[in-house]
Amino acid sequence: MDLSLYIHIPFCKSKCFYCSFASYAGQEDLIDAYLDALGREASRYGRPDCSTVYIGGGTPTHLSGVQLEKLLKIVNDNFSRGKDSEFTIEANPATFDAHKAKLLRRSGVNRVSLGVQSLRDENLRWLGRPHSAAEAMEGYRILREAGFKNINLDFIYALPHQTQDELKEGLKEIEALGSEHLSLYALSVEEGTELYHRQVQPLEPDRQADDYRMVVAFLKACGLLQYEVSNFAREGYLCEHNAHYWRAGDYIGLGVSAHSHIMGHRFWNVSGVSEYISLMNEKGFAREGEEMLTPRERLREAFLIGLRLCEGVWLKGLEDRFGVSLEEHERSLVKQLIQEGLLEEYAGVIRATPQGMLVLDEICSQLS
Repeated sequence: MDLSLYIHIPFCKSKCFYCSFASYAGQEDLIDAYLDALGREASRYGRPDCSTVYIGGGTPTHLSGVQLEKLLKIVNDNFSRGKDSEFTIEANPATFDAHKAKLLRRSGVNRVSLGVQSLRDENLRWLGRPHSAAEAMEGYRILREAGFKNINLDFIYALPHQTQDELKEGLKEIEALGSEHLSLYALSVEEGTELYHRQVQPLEPDRQADDYRMVVAFLKACGLLQYEVSNFAREGYLCEHNAHYWRAGDYIGLGVSAHSHIMGHRFWNVSGVSEYISLMNEKGFAREGEEMLTPRERLREAFLIGLRLCEGVWLKGLEDRFGVSLEEHERSLVKQLIQEGLLEEYAGVIRATPQGMLVLDEICSQLS
């Protein structure tokens, strides 16, 4: 079985104004107990082989050097990995230094996703980021000096106050750093976030679509390959971990709010840090819910997730894999979307067109 591993670290220096993830500031006194609980959860799986590892958050690098070393030891003690398998950790420039970079390298991490978001201080302040543009560039330099040859940079676009000229200049600054991978996120205003409370209005859909088209065209002209709706990479550097999800692979999730999926069995943990620690201490697991997917549900989900990839989905391959076929009304809807120019089919592979990429969430909603 080809498995990937995800570990969630929910601690942050501060909560960014747009963030709706399970992340918490001011809970540093719980970190050591949380790591102990993570170790117990990891030990339940019997040291399986994992093709990729991804530590996200929150801010994993908010942990102290000693805590970070303990976290990495949990991974290496409880899961087996190939020598060159992808091992990613997310890092924030405000909580990162040369000591932590060297520790990551020693412990087998070979890919870092640096949460830059912008190289303009005014945008960083507006987003509630805890770092400056100078700190972001310094974090990138530290990673290179530590020997990292596979770096992703996160970048947020479609800010309400940002003109297209400003967006293009921001893209030029990010791309000029020369990272192997870029993950781009259109700003969304989620309920419960600081931006939501401030009643910030996101860009109108037509303007956001224009920004997206410009971003895609610019990055392709710079020689980056778009392999997913929002992800671009230089040749040979696509994110194997995320591609594993998009190709409907199985995965183990550890920690607060983490989801797992193994052979159609999906289960997920509670979202509160204290509750997670208490449940792990008392019961040895912190599961909040679970469900068993039917083969038809697995097929439909794999098809929809796979549409995010520019390579598309080989439908017959998926149907053979799960032993069922799309229902007739689903096939009819796919044909209709092809006629509308939102999907296209070639040699049995179905994929979203450039226009379809703009409304992929709506397409998936129709098909689900």
